[in-house]
Amino acid sequence: MGVISWRRQLSVGQPSIDEDHKHLIEYLNELDAAMNGRVFSPVRVARILMKLLEYTQQHFAREEKIMQKVHYPKFDEHVHQHHEAVRILSELSDTFTKEPSHQNAERIYKFTAKWLVNHIIMQDTLLTPYVRGVWM
Repeated sequence: MGVISWRRQLSVGQPSIDEDHKHLIEYLNELDAAMNGRVFSPVRVARILMKLLEYTQQHFAREEKIMQKVHYPKFDEHVHQHHEAVRILSELSDTFTKEPSHQNAERIYKFTAKWLVNHIIMQDTLLTPYVRGVWM
């Protein structure tokens, strides 16, 4: 798989959102390292997965609060995407809980990495003109 690196194209221009995205990328990189270490540890993967899920939900709440503050016109659509991501990630996590295999951990990583990078680039960057300079 490989490590995801923060790059300028991922910046939304709002410090707390950008910091959250950096933390989410760190969790994904931890998940990648746990999956591809010398020995696969389902317990380690589960711990990282719990942190990732919890932080994702906290991030979405913070981001949505900022979007409301700036009256982001695509708020409802954006929130729907967040809910869908949490739903899918929860389903994948449930599958991993029932069968903690490397393959199920890999499904979580692939979905989350692809979704996060695509969502930041294609959706969150649309927030830039609305949130640049907004402090929360």
